[in-house]
Amino acid sequence: MRCAILSILVCLLTVRAWPADINDLLEAAAKHPRVQISVLAARESALRERAAVARLLPRIGSFTEFEIYNSPTNLRPMPPTEVNIQAGEPIPFSRRILRYGLTLEAPVLVWQLYALRQKAKVLAGKAKIDERLDLVSREAAVVSLNGAFQYLDGLNKAIAARKRSLAKTRDDVALKVKNGRAAEAELLKITTTINDLDRQQNELTAKLLDAVRDIKKLTDIDVSGPVSMKLAGEISPAPLLEVQREEMELAAAHKELSQRRATLYPTVSLFGSVSGNQGEAYNTDSDISRFYASAGLVVKFSVFDGSRWTDEAIAKVQLRKQEKKLAATKIELHALADNLRKKLPVVNRSIALAEQSVKNDEELLSIARVAHASGRMTTEDYLHYESQLLAAEAALYQARQEYWQILAQKAVLYGTDLRGVVR
Repeated sequence: MRCAILSILVCLLTVRAWPADINDLLEAAAKHPRVQISVLAARESALRERAAVARLLPRIGSFTEFEIYNSPTNLRPMPPTEVNIQAGEPIPFSRRILRYGLTLEAPVLVWQLYALRQKAKVLAGKAKIDERLDLVSREAAVVSLNGAFQYLDGLNKAIAARKRSLAKTRDDVALKVKNGRAAEAELLKITTTINDLDRQQNELTAKLLDAVRDIKKLTDIDVSGPVSMKLAGEISPAPLLEVQREEMELAAAHKELSQRRATLYPTVSLFGSVSGNQGEAYNTDSDISRFYASAGLVVKFSVFDGSRWTDEAIAKVQLRKQEKKLAATKIELHALADNLRKKLPVVNRSIALAEQSVKNDEELLSIARVAHASGRMTTEDYLHYESQLLAAEAALYQARQEYWQILAQKAVLYGTDLRGVVR
């Protein structure tokens, strides 16, 4: 029993509490299997580029064949003067022939392969951008979700504080009602307000559970509450990452069109082979062997293939579509970047104003609580100050959430890794 208790204590001490801070969440998001898929996709694209380059290299192969014929067959083409038949020399014809050797194939001028290599290079670059975009998008989603979590948690605590304040007032009013110094309707007003806050808090509980779920989906971490965040670095303007991705898509579309056109160009290839051929001469039954080598160039070109013209036309349309898509993306993202740049100082001012409003409403509520207790303020007016403070706190948490949403959007726009920027 004692050993079991010690084992449990050791396990509890070695298990790390999650999360310690926002960096834990960001690191977990960066190691998520979805991000690893993007990493593997980039690696695959790099290998496809290497494969396209490899198709331009010579291909050397070896072969071994054993052939059986129903009549004597030459080991290789033979000139008439090679064998003196009258002298009884073995004729290099046999019914069973062993052939072995090497073959060589090499592209000399194949435009389609050059275009394919260039396209593969572009797609490899695009895959690296996709990997970066997926990483920063997930990190930004974690920051944005944690900001929303902070808003919900802060609002939940603010409601709890108002409930405690109202509960104290309710107890005081209940005593007055018991002593006949206040009408029972005054107590009912406060109780109804507390009930409304209970309902709001219950709805918030469901949203808080959704926030826990969404953060777990991105990090595989069960959080018990939001973690603190502060900006520790700058998200500086940079080339828009999504625009870079679309530019790579456009470059790939250009290479695809070049590849389609290249199918109409002539191709030049080199071929060669070296072989040894062994058998048994059919006229003398003696072993014979012949060496055989060949080399040459092959020129091929298409005379007519209607599908190739259609393929080129399709590639042209796809290129035009990508040009329009890039233009639209630039318009949308530049508008968003300009909006975020202008909006950030506005939100910062909203936070400052909301903080001042909370401070003022807290003081007003303190005054209202004393006035209500002394009978110099109606219950309706007192409840108004309670609601006003709650609304001010909600506005403050909302403004802080919007601040983190703006930073998250900027990080995605400029491809900023938030690890180290947000702490």
